[in-house]
Amino acid sequence: MADLWLRVVVAAALVVALGAWQWQQRRARRSGSAPAAVFVPSTSTYPSAAYTARRKVAVQRVIGDFLGGRIELRDAQSGHGLADVGDVVAFGLGAGLAWRLAGALLLGASHSAERDQRNAEQFVVRSGALLEDVLGPDRLPLVGYMRDGMPERLEDSLGVQIERVGREYLDLGPDDRLLDVSAQWGDLAVHLAHRFRVPTCAIVPTAHQLAHATTLAGESQAQRFLRFATGDYRAVPRCLAPGVPPFTKVLALDALDAVGARNIPRFLRTVGEAMEPGARLLLQPTTTPSSVARRWAAAAIADDAQDSDPAAALFPASGAEARAELWWYHWFRQRYIQPGADTPMTTTIEQVLGELQRAGFEVLQLESLTADAAQTAAVWCSRLCAAKRQIEAEMDELTYRAWQLYLNWTQSLYARARLHKHFILAVKRV
Repeated sequence: MADLWLRVVVAAALVVALGAWQWQQRRARRSGSAPAAVFVPSTSTYPSAAYTARRKVAVQRVIGDFLGGRIELRDAQSGHGLADVGDVVAFGLGAGLAWRLAGALLLGASHSAERDQRNAEQFVVRSGALLEDVLGPDRLPLVGYMRDGMPERLEDSLGVQIERVGREYLDLGPDDRLLDVSAQWGDLAVHLAHRFRVPTCAIVPTAHQLAHATTLAGESQAQRFLRFATGDYRAVPRCLAPGVPPFTKVLALDALDAVGARNIPRFLRTVGEAMEPGARLLLQPTTTPSSVARRWAAAAIADDAQDSDPAAALFPASGAEARAELWWYHWFRQRYIQPGADTPMTTTIEQVLGELQRAGFEVLQLESLTADAAQTAAVWCSRLCAAKRQIEAEMDELTYRAWQLYLNWTQSLYARARLHKHFILAVKRV
């Protein structure tokens, strides 16, 4: 009960702190260019004065107009449709955002097994068919290895990334025992088990994904290397068969997204207990710049240090409106794309590294994937637009439009280093 009251008090403080600056955000903001440079009305009958004037348009109106089909992104197919979003959209730190964030935090704070399972199933229902069109048939939880001299095709760059995961990072071999904590649709676990002949236990979120992974394992003739469990990190103990030694290698790609920031220590402790001393852990977290995540209450006052990511020197995530944009993005993601994926909203890479140390791990390597993620998201945007008719027929127009806005927004945040993605290689202390 005390914990619940604490959450209520924190949420109330957030509402008061952000609402105090609502008057400042309601003032008219002049824009360097008209919003029509980014958005165009869908019909000639829609009042477009707000989009042709040289003033920013409130984010609430932009989201409503876009999802309602009243405006379009001019450059959505390239993935750079929201590259200049900060110049034309006003991201206010008003009471509206405060209430949305407070609701998201309170609903997601518990992260009970039942709630997390329900969110996972809802995400699969919302996006299963769409992800196959956008990410490809494998639906891999990876971004391409988009460096100089690397393959231009996304599938080829993903192949390079898979090889790096299996050979360079995890150094897999037949004597290893691999645990994939967040196997999604199981494709990566099946590939690694088949490619490196390594005994593997893969945890997939839902029964629907389990059916896909089981079929895939049979088609690849990798059944003898694979065991599957459904759930999340709470299912890790079920992967430890009687008489089987602990795991020597663990893979957790995007596994922290829906865990909840408060549950990261529990996640790492659960995973660590299933690993033998000296075993390797490869994490791929999505995080928020520290200049945003650590200043909820003081967001509209402080305008201080850059994030430790080198890219932040080029694209500083500073200023109240820059912070508000990121919070609106996370609210949109949880509302329309992936419910419960609230960990990146308040978690920084420094926090993840600190929790690893406290959980008994030593960090061996940290690699930024932020630029790779931006380029990968641009390819996803192009694929989404190409599959528009099919997605609308299989799902509905609202789902298509929500994903179009989400992917272009995600690409823009990665490109401006206001959203980060990393590989973290750690080893369990002996």
